Amino acid sequence: MTSIKTFLAEKIRDHLPSIAEWNSRQLTSAPPPFYCSVDLRDSGYKIVPIDCNIYPAGFNNICPDDLRTASTLFRLHLERLFSAGEIPTRILILPESHTQNRFYIENLYHLAQIISNAGFEARVGWFGAAPNGAATVSLISETEKILEAYPIQVSDHTLSAGEFVPDLILLNNDFSSGYPTLLDRVRQPIVPSHILGWHTRKKGEHFRHYNQLAGEFAKLIGVDPWLLQVMTEEVENVDFSAKTGLDRISDSAAHVLSVTQNAFETHGIRRKPFAFIKNSSGTYGIGIMVVHSVEEIQNVNRRTRNKMSFGKNKKPIHSVIIQEGVPTATLVNRLPAEPVIYLFGDELVGGFLRTHTERGVEENLNTPGMVFRKLCMSDLRRPHALDGIFSEEADAPCPTLELVYGTIARISAFAAGRELLELQLHAKTYQTHYLRENLR
Repeated sequence: MTSIKTFLAEKIRDHLPSIAEWNSRQLTSAPPPFYCSVDLRDSGYKIVPIDCNIYPAGFNNICPDDLRTASTLFRLHLERLFSAGEIPTRILILPESHTQNRFYIENLYHLAQIISNAGFEARVGWFGAAPNGAATVSLISETEKILEAYPIQVSDHTLSAGEFVPDLILLNNDFSSGYPTLLDRVRQPIVPSHILGWHTRKKGEHFRHYNQLAGEFAKLIGVDPWLLQVMTEEVENVDFSAKTGLDRISDSAAHVLSVTQNAFETHGIRRKPFAFIKNSSGTYGIGIMVVHSVEEIQNVNRRTRNKMSFGKNKKPIHSVIIQEGVPTATLVNRLPAEPVIYLFGDELVGGFLRTHTERGVEENLNTPGMVFRKLCMSDLRRPHALDGIFSEEADAPCPTLELVYGTIARISAFAAGRELLELQLHAKTYQTHYLRENLR
């Protein structure tokens, strides 16, 4: 029996010229963000993204082989974005203000190395002052690497970090707690746009755009859109601690579970449907619960309500998505795992496998205790290369997984581009309305 990965790969191969034209249209109409990472779920019966992170923070987990080629891709990406003679040479990374998260600092170190190895001058900036009047903030990574971060200043619309004046500012901060307005005065280009931070962005909007694009893509290659889409509904104005909006969450979950059950019956899938309830403005796997019935929402205990009341940095949760649950059929040493794919624009960079020793195939794996496993682009081309993974693909044509996982991750990146375009249009409309009202 042909697996879903082999089936999709064959369809993609049969339509490569049409796909190239389709990709080109997406790049022109709504370019993807400067970089992103996409979490995938491969259930064996469908393959979908379950999250798209615009400010990826796991470069330290990318395969060493891919890290070496990432610098070349980074340079090519900049050359495509900037005209000849205008390509930045000095790049400042603006990170989150984590001094104790040594894994995140390891991520910053590898990101800076990618930029330096691409032939650019790289420096890490810092929001806020250095302690004890020092000139820099010394950061120590998980592997004891020392990274110096330089407090930023903005003067005459120019941002600097010490004596370093960048040509380009690369954000590695999702601004969950809010966006520093001082960056609005900066004339240097800033990528990705701060508009896609979690102070503004909603997961519901991402999956609305993704499902639309996945539907277009499915039609293009002649497959059932259900194989690529993930049903997602958003419920706003909720408060788990006060039990506000739980009735609307229950109604939405009932709908998602019912539609999923009908789809299972149509596709001959014998399993009980479930749904994820996720913070719509969240990251780091915080504010997520799994339900198999409406009763689980109606009878939610205090501990779970507390967990669902606050996201990253203790930001209150007031909006959630209810998403069709997609289990993972990917196993690493018999542990559930999910691929995470990194992109510069629409170019595949590399990735890793996220796994967890204490979670099941239906649970959120992005939680404390998760473990990252090597997943090189070469592994995606050699399905039997990793012990216990992808064995069903042993006889498949070699680029099967790269084609399928890469294609779905790229569609998610295009969806993020549509998010950005829509948010920019809303911001422009608001600004125009504000000026009109205040100039009367």
